[in-house]
Amino acid sequence: MKMDKEKDKFFIISRILEYGTMEDVVSLLSEYDSEEIAEVVKRSRIIGLATANFWSLILNIPRSEITRCLEPEDFHLRR
Repeated sequence: MKMDKEKDKFFIISRILEYGTMEDVVSLLSEYDSEEIAEVVKRSRIIGLATANFWSLILNIPRSEITRCLEPEDFHLRR
């Protein structure tokens, strides 16, 4: 399965922020601007709290704006 840079950017950014190496992050920053990355940090439910806190400091995002990762994952409750 091939991923599309624009269509799959939320997933790509989330995974690199969570699991990427420094080299991966450098590549990420060359592909996406900091505003796009900040939006993922604010809205993602698939990055961990530690990752969200770290990137909120790097990208100057107020902690109050990264509450999405704190919400319970309720998708398994929908049946």
